[in-house]
Amino acid sequence: MTFFDAVAKCYRKYVQFSGRAPKGEYWWFVLLTILFAWPLLLAEIGSGTWYSFLTFIYFMLTLSTILPLAAVWTRRLHDVGKSAWHGFFFFIPIVGFFIVLRWLTKDGDEGKNKYGEPDNHAVSIPAKAKKAESNG
Repeated sequence: MTFFDAVAKCYRKYVQFSGRAPKGEYWWFVLLTILFAWPLLLAEIGSGTWYSFLTFIYFMLTLSTILPLAAVWTRRLHDVGKSAWHGFFFFIPIVGFFIVLRWLTKDGDEGKNKYGEPDNHAVSIPAKAKKAESNG
């Protein structure tokens, strides 16, 4: 899955917290959020004022990634067989970060798990198309 495929898929599924997301989809989207966050930080430090236009633009771009990032985070945890509630392990000092990082970097379950089939397609395939594909 390419960077642009992953970003497009995350934005198409920006409020879909069910299902699964492969490693590539998650990590490409994390890269996008980092690319938005760094200029925001640099603009804030360099301008000396929070209200500069450039800072506002970067802030809005960063803000636009929060909901899709939460959704792909949840689907990524589902891919390794964990509930989204396991994401709260992140808040355990020091150890929690490494536990969650391990889950996010681990390969997903091979076959179907309790959260559904693996979703390794570059684009979202509607359920109707999946049924027709399996029947045909």
